[in-house]
Amino acid sequence: MELNKYDSLTDLELTSCDWRCRVRAQAVWKAMNRQTQEFLGMNMLLIDDSNTRIHAYASAKYCVGIEKDLVEGRIYIISNFKVKDFLGDETYRPVRNKKHIYFMKDTKINCDTDEGLRIKKYVFDLFHMSEIEKLASDNRFLVDMVGILKNRRPIMMSNKNSQEKHMLKFDLADGSNSVPVTLFDAFALFVNKVMERLGAGDVVVVICCAKVNRYEGKPHLTNYPASRIFINPDHYCVDLMKNRDDGLSDVDIGD
Repeated sequence: MELNKYDSLTDLELTSCDWRCRVRAQAVWKAMNRQTQEFLGMNMLLIDDSNTRIHAYASAKYCVGIEKDLVEGRIYIISNFKVKDFLGDETYRPVRNKKHIYFMKDTKINCDTDEGLRIKKYVFDLFHMSEIEKLASDNRFLVDMVGILKNRRPIMMSNKNSQEKHMLKFDLADGSNSVPVTLFDAFALFVNKVMERLGAGDVVVVICCAKVNRYEGKPHLTNYPASRIFINPDHYCVDLMKNRDDGLSDVDIGD
């Protein structure tokens, strides 16, 4: 029996569409027109058994029937799709991979029903906290960052453009640096509810696909539709964060 009958995400090239990959949907989120709220399509952050991450996009006309069926965390077989290079001017990309996947009319995505190589539940591409000032001036990427939860404040209300918004603020620290986090609206309420149930002891938080904004003059991490938060996840960076007094400034924490 063939050990791996699927293409690796690292092997994808622009010259072919005849690909067949086995991937986990680490994150799934809708693309919406901010002004009209028109549904534009589905975004996916996909990972394979080699821990490679890639962004995939299905426009509204090519995701009929899968919009409600895509479930975060499930493993899928995706085939017959186009591979494109990022042009360089795209903003808020969820991965640093130079390639991304585009669905076509013949693209198929089906739940995996066979046992295959293990795919992790999540793969992170962690940025160092010391980069936060530089990242605030570079909107090409959403960022993953890990730190010990510090200084969580109660939910607050803010007014912006005559609209009330819920706001949750806390800090992440790595022993050498600290980064403020400001979350908004339903995402803030959800995260606050989870954090209210936390017990004593160090809490390690990984923010995946966070947006870097300036708030009150300082670079902050904030939420974007792609953003997800993992609290004390089963990941080696959690142990590093808890065990190292001097943080992770000299440690490779890539995935």
